[in-house]
Amino acid sequence: MKRLGRIAAALGAALALGAAVAPAAAQTVLDFPTWQAEEPGISTWWKNLIAAYEKKYPDVKVNIQQIPFNQFVKQMTVRFAAGTPPDIVHLPARDFASFADQGWLEPLDDRLKATDILANWPPLQADMQWKGKTQGVLLMGYGGMLFYNEKRLKDAGVAVPKTPDEWLHAMKTTTAADKGLFGLSTITAEHPNMVVEMATWVIGSGADWLKGGKYNFTDPAVVKAIENWRQSVNYAPKGTNSATARQLFIDGKTAFLRDGPWVWGAVEKAPAEMKPQLKVAGLPFPVEPGGASNSLHISAKADAKKKEAVWKFIEMAATPEWQRAYGLTGSPAPRKNALSAADLTANPHLKIINDEAARAQNLFPSVPAVRAGYNDFATQVTKAAMRMISTQDPTARVLADLQRELERAVPL
Repeated sequence: MKRLGRIAAALGAALALGAAVAPAAAQTVLDFPTWQAEEPGISTWWKNLIAAYEKKYPDVKVNIQQIPFNQFVKQMTVRFAAGTPPDIVHLPARDFASFADQGWLEPLDDRLKATDILANWPPLQADMQWKGKTQGVLLMGYGGMLFYNEKRLKDAGVAVPKTPDEWLHAMKTTTAADKGLFGLSTITAEHPNMVVEMATWVIGSGADWLKGGKYNFTDPAVVKAIENWRQSVNYAPKGTNSATARQLFIDGKTAFLRDGPWVWGAVEKAPAEMKPQLKVAGLPFPVEPGGASNSLHISAKADAKKKEAVWKFIEMAATPEWQRAYGLTGSPAPRKNALSAADLTANPHLKIINDEAARAQNLFPSVPAVRAGYNDFATQVTKAAMRMISTQDPTARVLADLQRELERAVPL
């Protein structure tokens, strides 16, 4: 007992000493989980932004954490549902509505009125509205890009494709699977972005798997577009996720990569012998598929002090200075004229990226029920995609089964 008393007394003294030297005001710590903390290019922007923010507001610390993209939405859903949401809420824009529909996000209309954000942001900012209230700030709208290996195309005697048929031909011509060389880097394993891969072919061809507020997967135009996507997968390595697909392209193992403009950061870090071969162009479709990529939000559950700190973080990210820096990473910044004419002249790839973003048509569903239930929608579409990759079942039959399943799981 005496020993326990001495320990308790010692602990008490230590605590008292700690209290004596504690700062007068506790530092506010903002929890910031994201899938971009280690992504080439954009991760540097985040870290520089955080450093500038902490310098301006020394009483606030931002704790950025990396979470793999294929786990991100699930983890955030669990945290919000458990009542322990992050402070800085970074979301794939496609999932915004499912969070907003739960009442998890703070309305920003009053705060936005005191800024120039709405006057300088693209029409895709409207995707941040739910039930009449703006609940987020769009961080990027984009068009899909076609990355290609110029040497691989030249060696195979094919040009940069301008049509879907030309692209399929070029993929086939540049595939030599027995040598470990493929025509295409794409997702061929279960992954949240499988929907994007398929939708690129559907929307790009001018079709739509939602029409008139109803599912439209059995439309012959949709079936044809998915047939083309299915054919393209034949020229890609199997069991590939997005990170592996990108690395295979950077390593020269694949001739083409369909991805977002953010991949340019990885291209810039390619090996010296490979980098000059890696180029970018618009996708070879009559319609440019793209959409809202990601967005920033405030948790409705946060206390007033944290809400204000997060808003100041969002405001800083939206300033002309930080929007220009964002645009120079290769990702199109939403602020109007974020990049100068001199920036675009000095970086020709940025002009291509920004031109494609300007003409992009949203490939993500706009029907409210699908937006609110996007996770369930994406799960069913991904299951159908994996069935088409792993079996010989006719595409039309798979899509008819998918439509029936969606009508049950996500009724419109």
